Amino acid sequence: MKIALFTDTFLPTLNGVARALGLLVDHANRAGHEVALVTPDIDGKDWPDVALHIRLPGPELPFYKELKAARPWLSGADRRRLEGFAPDIVHSATEALVGMVGRRWARKNGVPFVSSYCTNFADYMAGYRMGFLEGTVWSTLRWFHEGAITTFCPSNATLDDLQARGFHPRMKIWGRGVDAELFHPKRRSQEIRDALNPGAEVILTYVGRVAPEKRIDLLMEAFPKIRDRATKPVGMMIVGGGPALERLRAMKVEGVSFAGYRRGEDLGAHFASGDIFLFGSDTETFGQVVTEGMASGLPAIAPARGGVQDTVIPGETGFLFEPGNVDDLVEQALVLVEDDDLRTRLSGQARAAAEARSWQAVFDKLFADYHEALSPRHAPVTS
Repeated sequence: MKIALFTDTFLPTLNGVARALGLLVDHANRAGHEVALVTPDIDGKDWPDVALHIRLPGPELPFYKELKAARPWLSGADRRRLEGFAPDIVHSATEALVGMVGRRWARKNGVPFVSSYCTNFADYMAGYRMGFLEGTVWSTLRWFHEGAITTFCPSNATLDDLQARGFHPRMKIWGRGVDAELFHPKRRSQEIRDALNPGAEVILTYVGRVAPEKRIDLLMEAFPKIRDRATKPVGMMIVGGGPALERLRAMKVEGVSFAGYRRGEDLGAHFASGDIFLFGSDTETFGQVVTEGMASGLPAIAPARGGVQDTVIPGETGFLFEPGNVDDLVEQALVLVEDDDLRTRLSGQARAAAEARSWQAVFDKLFADYHEALSPRHAPVTS
């Protein structure tokens, strides 16, 4: 099968969607499929191991310099290269400029088109002071996905939410797996603990983009209350970078350390060197870092909203708090901070739950769903 994958974010950019799409390319190669990749021109280099990589030039986003915009059309040369590749299916993995290019090209050329819903853009608007656009964004997203034979979303909670918002019924789960070898409790490092949170018996860890929509401000507000009420020394480690990093550093909250961007085994070691995964974002379609924390042996404290509800089971793999409620977050976190036996038990259960999520099984199902979308009984969708 020949797959044309259009996405507005891809490696080496660090976020959950980019990492999942990088794995999609890897697993497609192993399964004998060919991939044509269309992305922004992120670093001026073609991605290895793809049949074709079209890089669309564009500027950095002024409010989010880790991401780049892209020219929203294919040049004549680009179109000829893509036509020469002759994809069997087009998958727009994002709904922004590059995803729109994929949607338009597939419809114009009569190629079966599928889409992904991975990011709650409408809910992000408030974090960037653009809440007035929320209704327009939802309308645009409904229109975008209406043109797809199938729309994939990463969790049951997200699928239910989209159906309630009037999205089309042709939706399926494209779940997320975890690399249970890279993210493993055996990578725990006392050296990392001592360097970032010296003297702390319990370390609360956040890993991910440091951006307004991730609600790290909620964690920063909660941490001093947790520290003051805890009967043992507590620290907090923030791993990652993004547009909100310098503002959070400037708050100089005692006991909070910043580890910056980490990759590969070093990232796995930072995950495993914490004790509890603390997560504030209530706009997640899945929450990949939560699952990676669980694989590393960290029970999670997360909001009772969105895709994290598929993985954070109260009393089994962690606890859920009322979204946006700092006091409830504090209470749930203190339960695990204070009870060493409970924390140890939930650590083992979190690890076991994460191990059950195999990337191989996830992609086997996705490729089977691609084949189903190619079936003659699935006529092209018009909208």
